[in-house]
Amino acid sequence: MLLTAITASGWLSLTAGFAVGYSAVLLPDLEKDENFPYDDNLASWIASIIPLSMIISCVCAGSFIDRFGRKAGHIILGVLSILSWLVIAFSTNITLLLIGRFVSGFAVGSNRPVTLVYLGENTSPKYRCFSLLCPSLSLSTGILLSHIIGGYISWRISSYIYIAVNILCLISLFFLKETPLWLISKGKIDEGIKSFLWFRGKGSEAETELKLVLQRQNEKTDKYLYKDVFNIAFIKPFCTAILLAIVTQFNGVNSITFYAKEILGNTVNGEIDPFILMVMFDIIRLLTFILIFCCNKYIPRKILFLGVNFCCCFSLFGLVAFLSLMNVSEYIWLAVTLIILYTVFGSSIVVLAWTFIPELFSNNLRGLGSGLSASMSFLLLFVCVKISPGFIANYGEIYMYACFGGITVATTIILCFILPKTNGRTLQDIEDTYKNNNTAV
Repeated sequence: MLLTAITASGWLSLTAGFAVGYSAVLLPDLEKDENFPYDDNLASWIASIIPLSMIISCVCAGSFIDRFGRKAGHIILGVLSILSWLVIAFSTNITLLLIGRFVSGFAVGSNRPVTLVYLGENTSPKYRCFSLLCPSLSLSTGILLSHIIGGYISWRISSYIYIAVNILCLISLFFLKETPLWLISKGKIDEGIKSFLWFRGKGSEAETELKLVLQRQNEKTDKYLYKDVFNIAFIKPFCTAILLAIVTQFNGVNSITFYAKEILGNTVNGEIDPFILMVMFDIIRLLTFILIFCCNKYIPRKILFLGVNFCCCFSLFGLVAFLSLMNVSEYIWLAVTLIILYTVFGSSIVVLAWTFIPELFSNNLRGLGSGLSASMSFLLLFVCVKISPGFIANYGEIYMYACFGGITVATTIILCFILPKTNGRTLQDIEDTYKNNNTAV
């Protein structure tokens, strides 16, 4: 039964990947389109306007799913996604295109908090770490498909394809079941118990967790007050989430996705076709997520996360040393190897960092906390995407990779001390740990 929910929710993340990867193929296509009034000065806005609207949508999404439910959040995102692609498909000028991309950002930005909270609340502690990886896997698949489709089909026809896929996705979302924790928090105890048994089945561990949830529900309200937001039980996980956002966006992998052909092409000095390099970048990201999915079974997530962080730093500084000291044309194999390693470790940071977010916050603040955390993350992404072209033009790829490496290593050192262990622990147990002011690290 849980597989049905993961599939439908994952499909929504897949459609979000279409929007994220679209700019990398859209911008080169618009330059060649004689029937579209393209302005090269607005190129960075076409790419970065999605992260800008994502900042706003996350906060709205968090409050929305806390009040109206996780299922309703999925359906709203499906509708927004269809609307955005309709505007893009029928755009006749830059203004309409920017409006379509802005609306698209609302759907993409809300996708992380909505899907992660939904899957986190439905999955048992034993399998939660796996289910929380699925949105990233689906998103990466969507980016890859977006780049492949956009590489061979015009930007406008591609939009029609995405509209069709989004309509099918929206239909599937109506068959989702609401999460038991949300139903119970709203006083719908009987519905919540039925939903819990539908997702988890019967068993001693499931019954124990359900009893604890019902017991805690009698002790608290589903509504939060302003004093709850300023409580240490919210501030500590929120600060952790901000550091996760910093290391997620400032390792650079996400921002490179928006300009994959240009940045990767410049890194190898034009020795390899930029389109092939971009698709290779996407495939490596996808394979990395699958590898992380497998490794998660054998390596505790906190240890795995910190390990890939330090490996990403080494690969970034390796790129800096290589570009500073060696001739790319003579050692193209080494350049490609370093790019592959950077992609693997940087992508691992992204997928693992997001899995911690819905586990950090209490039930009545989970939507708000996840939304605010995602908003901060996308604010940083907007900054990265907006300034990247100008930064590279003025200072070059070497300084860009060096900045990414320096920020990543500093943030990782701090996370070593404050990031909690969440493997195998119930959401209630993690919440109680923060309330007891005794975060396990």
